[in-house]
Amino acid sequence: MQDTRSDQVVGTKANIGLGRHNMVFKYVTGLLAKSTKLPFSFAIHSEDGESIPIGGDEHVFDLYIRNQAGLKAIKSLNELKVAESYIRGDIDIEGDFIKALSLRHAFSDRNILIKNWRRIAPILFGRERLNPQWIAKHYDLNNIQLTFIDADYHTYTPGIYESEETSLEAGAELKLDTAFQSLRLKPGDSVLDIGCGWGGFLRFAERKKVQVTGITLSRDQKQYVDDLIKENNFNAKVMYQDLFSFQPSKKYDGIVLMGVLEDLSDYQRVMDQLPSLVKPGGRIYMDFAVAKKSFHTSSFTTKYVWPGTFRAVYMPQFIDAIRKSPFEIVALYNDRRNYYLWSKKGLERWVQKKEDVIKQTSEALWRTFRLLLAGVANGMSSPSHLLSAYRMILELPEDTPTA
Repeated sequence: MQDTRSDQVVGTKANIGLGRHNMVFKYVTGLLAKSTKLPFSFAIHSEDGESIPIGGDEHVFDLYIRNQAGLKAIKSLNELKVAESYIRGDIDIEGDFIKALSLRHAFSDRNILIKNWRRIAPILFGRERLNPQWIAKHYDLNNIQLTFIDADYHTYTPGIYESEETSLEAGAELKLDTAFQSLRLKPGDSVLDIGCGWGGFLRFAERKKVQVTGITLSRDQKQYVDDLIKENNFNAKVMYQDLFSFQPSKKYDGIVLMGVLEDLSDYQRVMDQLPSLVKPGGRIYMDFAVAKKSFHTSSFTTKYVWPGTFRAVYMPQFIDAIRKSPFEIVALYNDRRNYYLWSKKGLERWVQKKEDVIKQTSEALWRTFRLLLAGVANGMSSPSHLLSAYRMILELPEDTPTA
């Protein structure tokens, strides 16, 4: 007769293990249910196929826990660990990814080492030394960002969208025209584009016979814009140059900073530098994301996207820096809806081109940018209004004393 005792022991251990797994899964689900107060429902699915709904029956999204590592990450209720688990593929989300990121409010972001180091490093090593590697982390990725931004100008900041149906291309055109008009430029004028990206404003200004000098700390972007200028014989130039050490031989008729103030982050140094770069009577156009807290940057953003001192602009500090400068605020426009639509439309393109992106880079990078774009869209549409965005126009008065 065959001895089945060993098989029974193995089966018993397997059942115990499965039972423990189910208990942990239900425990984690209970944690999320208690920690999350959302105006919609969703479902959580375990690796062995068990599903638990949270809220009503009509699920906005489904959270799939693929393995024990994913379960452990959710159990930690640590935002960075959950984000890293998603990047690795330990968890997945299907459905409305933007709304799914509302779950982040159930998690903590207490990553002291990351948060402290991003402030200590500039003190120890200096901004000028660290800026190039900080910028390269996000912008020197073989221009993969061109996959999801507008195809005409490649602007890496929100356009102005007249409706939900306005395309990224039409929105970019309207934004660039608005910026150009706000600077009151005429043929023959010169503009400094700080953080020029892939040359969006440069292309637009060339059509208006305005000469643009772009500065950037991204080598990929500089090469791209250099090629753009040569191929089209543009009356423009681009330099690998840090703003804080920039000492041009002339002043410009206008200055553009599109989505750059967040990277610069030291508002007083920025406002101390700008008067030396623009002529009296000249204007500055800038657009930027803002936060209600002085340093609202998540650990995920610092570690995987924009390292260092990158932060959404804190308006009380920025306004105080403007107050101490000779500049006048000419106009301020709320850009929150545009920022939401830009990131939402960009996310849609990114998802559509998933296979192409993974072939060029990796699935981990595709997942990282999916988190980034959805997170921005979520933040710019959340009823908490912790994040917002503005377009601002400054002017250096004609009667400003020259140095």
